[in-house]
Amino acid sequence: MGESTELERAALVYGPYDMPHMYEVVEGVLYADHYFFHLEDGALWLRHVRKVEHPEHTHLFIDGDSGGLQLGKNVHRDLLEVVTEVLNHIRAMNGLTFLVDELLWLEDRGDIELNLVKKKG
Repeated sequence: MGESTELERAALVYGPYDMPHMYEVVEGVLYADHYFFHLEDGALWLRHVRKVEHPEHTHLFIDGDSGGLQLGKNVHRDLLEVVTEVLNHIRAMNGLTFLVDELLWLEDRGDIELNLVKKKG
């Protein structure tokens, strides 16, 4: 993710669900062309998304090839304000601080498997 905190409103399409014509549209904000933040029942989510290539749907995205990250619970503030605050908070940390202050102390956390060792031999 880049240095800019430029956010724009966008929509994400989930689906199809149980039937091939069942979809859900969620409103949120887009960051750096591929990262979509949205609120769902008070939870702040981050997802990787891909743009729908259609000239009339310039701000429509579909879920990318990864799962989402829940970044917060019980959020009831303006989405743009919250996302800007979260991005600035994370940007101010180094990687080690993020690992030991955020990931290691998650509530009800089980083991998290990362693959940070690049040279295995």
